[in-house]
Amino acid sequence: MCEIIMKTKQFLQNLFEIAVNESLPSVCMPKHLENIDASNGLCVIGAGKAAVDMANTMHQFFGEKCYGTVVTRHGYTTSASIGRIKILTAGHPIPDEGSANAGKEILALAKSVPENVPVVFLISGGGSALLSLPIEGVSFEEKMQLNKFLLGSGASIDEINCVRKQLSQIKGGRLAQAIKGDFYTLIISDVVGDDPATIASGPTVKDHTTGEQALNILTKYGWKRVPAIEQALLAKSAAGNKNVSSADTIKNFTIMANARQSIDKAISTVDKSKWHVEVLNYDEVGDANNVAEQHAAIALRALKTNKPTLLFSGGELTVTLANASGQGGPNQQYMLALAIALKGEKGIVALACDTDGIDGSEDVAGAYIDSTTLLRANELGLSASNYLKTNNCFNFFKPLDDLIITGPTHTNVNDFRVIMIDPSLS
Repeated sequence: MCEIIMKTKQFLQNLFEIAVNESLPSVCMPKHLENIDASNGLCVIGAGKAAVDMANTMHQFFGEKCYGTVVTRHGYTTSASIGRIKILTAGHPIPDEGSANAGKEILALAKSVPENVPVVFLISGGGSALLSLPIEGVSFEEKMQLNKFLLGSGASIDEINCVRKQLSQIKGGRLAQAIKGDFYTLIISDVVGDDPATIASGPTVKDHTTGEQALNILTKYGWKRVPAIEQALLAKSAAGNKNVSSADTIKNFTIMANARQSIDKAISTVDKSKWHVEVLNYDEVGDANNVAEQHAAIALRALKTNKPTLLFSGGELTVTLANASGQGGPNQQYMLALAIALKGEKGIVALACDTDGIDGSEDVAGAYIDSTTLLRANELGLSASNYLKTNNCFNFFKPLDDLIITGPTHTNVNDFRVIMIDPSLS
């Protein structure tokens, strides 16, 4: 049985790796570079977890014609530059001093680009935290604490980005305002719906949110009032969006990779004569606990059909933190909630991972479960319900050796989840 479990785990992990590889910059980017004119040079500006690999692909294609600056997460690079492209590092998911410095440097670079030199913006998930330059009147420390609150509040990514954009000199199209000439935006999407205004908080896409909306979101989730932030948002609301020019509309943007493409690639490698395949949702959202219960019910019904089945889903789930000291992320939370809902039912195994290799704040991609998960946990004295309640899923899966660890993948198209129903394992 142990050998069978290892094979199923490897099978699901291979599907995840196929999905990740499909969204790597070296795979998805080159065809989108062919029509970019670099005769007068090319400025590269990038932010996100995929920024270094995207910059490397640019350098391989254009060589020394391109220059610029990109910022990525600490630990995602050992190089200070790629050709004439400078590499900065900063904090993620919580911005740090590096995020503020990167914001200042990249905004200054954007303002300096001559009108006859096109700019290529390289945008991927994580870019919002990596470029943090608050509006006047709000300190970096105040914005950092607010960001930390939002990440643990249960707010959706759209709500978080609304607040971020209203308090930023860069997000919501404000970086594009600095460009004198033509620009292109190449995107690896990590958000549900692939809205370019949401990805990395849309530094090159006009902001249609308001200060009033941002305040309403903060009130909705019970924020601890910060006078400077409240005053800044009230002022923004009174001014409307007059500070964002009509030039900062969507212009020459391309979604190069997303969850749908990656999941479909994984599915294309599955033997359809053996497996029935269903996509539950490419863009799943909602609370990780609730979604896990819904998926468990679907899996249990599928088991009764006695038909080998693979259930795929993507999107981005959320977790409302009950314990600030708990360790984990949405995929680990989903996996533990799924295990509890399945109650050790034989014939069902599952994997859930973030395609960037980082689930929440932990350096793990996600986790794996099978029919023995709860049994093995009980033998170790681990209470699944307690670990779930305290959002401490990392410390539940770690002693079980069921964490999926990939290291940085250098891309990000959100979550990848697959549930395998195999009656032969019952």
